[in-house]
Amino acid sequence: MVRKKKFCWCVSVLMGIAMALLVTGPAAGAEKYPSREIELMVPWSAGGATDVVFRTFAAVVPKYLGANIIIVNRPGGGAVPGYAEAMKKKNDGYYTLAWATPSLTKVHMSVTPYDHKTFDPVIMVVHNPCWILVPENSPYKNLKDYVAAAKANPNKISLANAGAGGGYHLVALAFESDLGLEFVHVPYKGGGPSIVATVAKQVESVMCSPPEGFPQVKSGELRALGVFSKKRLKDFPDLPTGEEQGVKFYMGMWRGVAVPKGTAPAKIKKLHDAFKATMKDPEFLKLADKAGFLLEYKNTKDFGKFVEEQNQYYMNLIKKKKLGDRYK
Repeated sequence: MVRKKKFCWCVSVLMGIAMALLVTGPAAGAEKYPSREIELMVPWSAGGATDVVFRTFAAVVPKYLGANIIIVNRPGGGAVPGYAEAMKKKNDGYYTLAWATPSLTKVHMSVTPYDHKTFDPVIMVVHNPCWILVPENSPYKNLKDYVAAAKANPNKISLANAGAGGGYHLVALAFESDLGLEFVHVPYKGGGPSIVATVAKQVESVMCSPPEGFPQVKSGELRALGVFSKKRLKDFPDLPTGEEQGVKFYMGMWRGVAVPKGTAPAKIKKLHDAFKATMKDPEFLKLADKAGFLLEYKNTKDFGKFVEEQNQYYMNLIKKKKLGDRYK
């Protein structure tokens, strides 16, 4: 009888220990990440280059991330409202944002509530050269025609951009400054609206970068005058670079993913690895090629260094050209 009681007592103790281990062990309370959908904020309108890039990623990333990516657009104000809103979001790994060139240009054009250190980088995924597009019936057939007309008619040719103080606006300002030109700059609430306005002939030209304007150039609604890169675009082998036309000007737009400051490194790594795997996925590569954006990978550390370098570059450029009002 005593032995039976001892046996029952031992079994009870062992079961208690096992239950305690299950409850208080290393895996207890550990969050499965991600366990729900993740928001990715794009501070520009739907249809713009950045929006197209991340909607394309969102179609394939779940395969490697294990959760859906929901794109939320917050356009207007040179991306300031979108990034200002992002500053207030939780750093729990379920909020991410499109981190792109205009995020740096705007902070040096005027005072903003954020700077290049406000968010933590995750991964860089795209780097596209800028190009100038005009309506299909434009008198400008190439960059030579366009530049010659702008020199002969200062402050006459309208040049659209995706937002005052944004990346394309700054590229346009740098373009006119480097070549001694003067344009009528027309800002829109994102790349998509600026393309629509150019197709509708509300403006004479637009500064943007692939994939913006890609479908319209292919369909003949818009004409590309030249691309500001060292090499021609694969999808437009007959389109000469600016350098080939005597215009030595090189600028482009990079795009990547960032998160609110203080997001756990393990979650950043999970996001990074999913986006990196997507960049190699055959299905995604077909979609990216069709959309016309150029992939360029930088890991979390290298992306952070790149952002620092870009920030310094744009700060120096804006000060030198006396653009905006921040440094006046």
